[in-house]
Amino acid sequence: MKKIFLLNTLLVVAVIFGSCGKCCKKDGDKADCSGIETTITLNADDSYSETSKYLNADSTEVKEEGTYHFCSKRNVATLVSSKNDTTRFAFEGNQIVLLGADGKKAEGELAEHYILKKK
Repeated sequence: MKKIFLLNTLLVVAVIFGSCGKCCKKDGDKADCSGIETTITLNADDSYSETSKYLNADSTEVKEEGTYHFCSKRNVATLVSSKNDTTRFAFEGNQIVLLGADGKKAEGELAEHYILKKK
């Protein structure tokens, strides 16, 4: 039942990670851009797909696939890519929040840019 709730609540999420003219950062890479648009799709078979694109002129889409696991106790999804990279998101209503390697939400002036809203 919890998996059904998860899928109905957040099947596809998208966000634009904005940087207000500063350098934006994703996966340790820096780029001069106005943001990163990310779409994550969670599938019923515990697989996911993620598409990210820097919002500058000549950017190409980066696609990632893998599996996910949902911890109902913490309300956290752990995405494991085909490259074995791990990303965690906390579910909060109709949005998910990217968690750091320490399992905590980002803080400070850029924290709002790590929230993905239901599409």
